[in-house]
Amino acid sequence: MGILGALVALSLLIGVGATFSDYNASRSVHWKITTDDAELIDLTPIQPYAYISENGELVLDFSPSNPNYPGYGDGISPSSEYNFDEVFKVSNDLWENVTIVVRITSSSANVEFYSRDGGVYSVDDGTLATSSDTAKKDVCFVLTPGSEKKIGVDLSADGDSPGDIWNVKMTIKAYRLGTQPAELDVCLPR
Repeated sequence: MGILGALVALSLLIGVGATFSDYNASRSVHWKITTDDAELIDLTPIQPYAYISENGELVLDFSPSNPNYPGYGDGISPSSEYNFDEVFKVSNDLWENVTIVVRITSSSANVEFYSRDGGVYSVDDGTLATSSDTAKKDVCFVLTPGSEKKIGVDLSADGDSPGDIWNVKMTIKAYRLGTQPAELDVCLPR
């Protein structure tokens, strides 16, 4: 009820490790793109490690199985933090004259979101999430017709060991302005 946007579910499997000769690791993030008549958002990969797979999933993959694999590296290192600005963009190009409120959530603090463009807020406390230092696992923002927001991803492997795997569920939802849950009012223009 009240969800008039695309629900994007993903299964995040990110093994944490550096390039060691004694193990192999694979890291990927999959967003399944749901299409229906009420679709309000469009997701587009921006970086080479982000792509749309043949089955319509937005994938973030740091492993050699990525079709854009540059030929080096095998994932992220343990006890480290990675900040990837502008990984994908969310746009409101599908509906004319409809302003939308977008929410992106992660079930783990290992994966958080922000936008250097500004205008992305933490749902918990209404603070801006405009850098990796202010990234949050539950963010929201407003998109007017024809506008877009580039989203960065902060991956924190602090305390993880080589071979560790993250299972994280992320969701992207869009609501017509005025139909969003009350907790998303923190991202409305001030």
